[in-house]
Amino acid sequence: MAETAIQLELDDVRRLTGKSLLWDEPGSIIDAFVSGVEKQRVVDHWQTVVRNLLDELGWHSEKSCYRIFEDGISIAISAPLDALYAACDINEAAWEITRAEITGKALTESAEENEGEQQSLDDRLKQLQQRINDEVNPELLALIDLATAHQVPWLTDDDEFSLGYGATVKVWPVTALPDPDELDWQSFKAIPLALVTGTNGKSTSVRILSQMVRQQGLCCGVTSTDFIRVGDDILDYGDYSGPGGARMLLRHAATEVAILEVARGGILRRGLPVDRVDVALVTNVAEDHLGQYGINTIEALARTKTVVAKGLDHNGILVLNADDAQLVALAPELTPEKCWFSLQENNPVLQAHRQKGGAVCFLRDGQLIYAVGQQETEIVAVNDIPMTLNGAARHNIHNALGAIGCAKALGGSKALGGSKALGIDDASIAAALKEFSSSVEDNPGRGNQFSVKGARVIMDFAHNAHSMDAMAATVANIPAPRKFLMLSMGGDRSDREIFESTHAALAMKPDILVAADIEQYLRGRELGEIPALISSAAVSWGMPEENIVITHGPYEGACWIVDQLEPDDLALLLALSERDEIIQLLSDEETN
Repeated sequence: MAETAIQLELDDVRRLTGKSLLWDEPGSIIDAFVSGVEKQRVVDHWQTVVRNLLDELGWHSEKSCYRIFEDGISIAISAPLDALYAACDINEAAWEITRAEITGKALTESAEENEGEQQSLDDRLKQLQQRINDEVNPELLALIDLATAHQVPWLTDDDEFSLGYGATVKVWPVTALPDPDELDWQSFKAIPLALVTGTNGKSTSVRILSQMVRQQGLCCGVTSTDFIRVGDDILDYGDYSGPGGARMLLRHAATEVAILEVARGGILRRGLPVDRVDVALVTNVAEDHLGQYGINTIEALARTKTVVAKGLDHNGILVLNADDAQLVALAPELTPEKCWFSLQENNPVLQAHRQKGGAVCFLRDGQLIYAVGQQETEIVAVNDIPMTLNGAARHNIHNALGAIGCAKALGGSKALGGSKALGIDDASIAAALKEFSSSVEDNPGRGNQFSVKGARVIMDFAHNAHSMDAMAATVANIPAPRKFLMLSMGGDRSDREIFESTHAALAMKPDILVAADIEQYLRGRELGEIPALISSAAVSWGMPEENIVITHGPYEGACWIVDQLEPDDLALLLALSERDEIIQLLSDEETN
């Protein structure tokens, strides 16, 4: 039998600036694919090499850690915050040496060649030392130490350092830092902070929470995968769910309360954007984007999502979905105080927590209820919350419950200063839920509804099987003479994921299916390949082939459906791209 070739392939090397899946240290992390050799052997060899490099460079107190996953490893070193780029170079150098030695490419036959290799290593050490010398900023580290000692929030990046959040913030270039003796440390304050993550419902939950804070009369800043906003002003559109968005928001003078959407990618790329937050919400965990950064299973994804628990202050609250099996399984490992929410009052996790005097949110007889121990408060009726469609949109009842738990925890924050808590009262929570709708204005791309030619059209960003299942379940029982479904998916989805998502969406029992290609999201696939997979999946589940239409894009698909609509028809448009164009189309048709 032929011997399996050793393959050690570097996937990514990057800085870790916040608490992460591996640990709580800043530093550098490498993801690599490993085959043909025991992964632990590679890790052990790398640890020896990197320890030698760190000691040669005088970084004796820095540490290393690792994670072994199905097809590779993640290996990390800690480093001072003022030398993270140098840390990446050190880690990559250790990986290159490890790779060469394990694959045998570093073995030579003569002393002269060995001497040349030693010289090469010496040169590399000199280069690494020079990189450290060029990057270090001892004044910055001293300020960070002082801020920590004074319990003052701080932020730093490549260009700027800041103290305080919101109205108390002051920002300096990292090349022109202030004299610590001239700073009034008492003037820099924190503000109430929440982190929101999960596979689905993140953006909706962030927007609901911001409405609750607004009802309380405070200016709320939010970051999300769609935009960054302070009060009513959108600062910019785009994905601001990482540390950059958090810094921009917390350095904005008008921000009084901050709700930060934290996505899987941001946690894995850089770690948490901030810590010492008051509350962290995890909406749910479902298969999505598996296979990236060594996260290949739903269990690993759940651990990634719950990294937000590390960001909580010592008295912060972790709000979790008791109907999510992955979160329930991980909960015993998560030490912060919890608030559980569920659609079922008799959920065993919720009941056990309540009996111990813990906080819970649940649905009973059409009412959303918040309770601490045996003390209950009816917050709002489901039928008074527009986004639930009189209870049909069960996923939005979940989102409402999670937001209630988060708002109650956030309301206890004293981060604004003094002894008085923020206090988001029940009336503000209820008013926000009653006013928040699935309109383009309140929640763009999430269950937006239009009346077109007497027909009902719902557009949503649903992009995985879990979210498609939620939307399909919402519209499945809405009566209509004809139902249209438009599906579009990215090429980074596996064939299995495309089949499963198609099956989930078909639960709405459509009469006509439109499968739309997305040229800008082919991700290496051929034009027409994804619609063909969607069509094949639909046919295998009983959809007549003649009832399937293929279009070149979501907008073209939406136009085709609009042309076919008749009064009382129902259309669900699951649009991964061209949402702005589709919204404009539907808005124009709505006014005609």
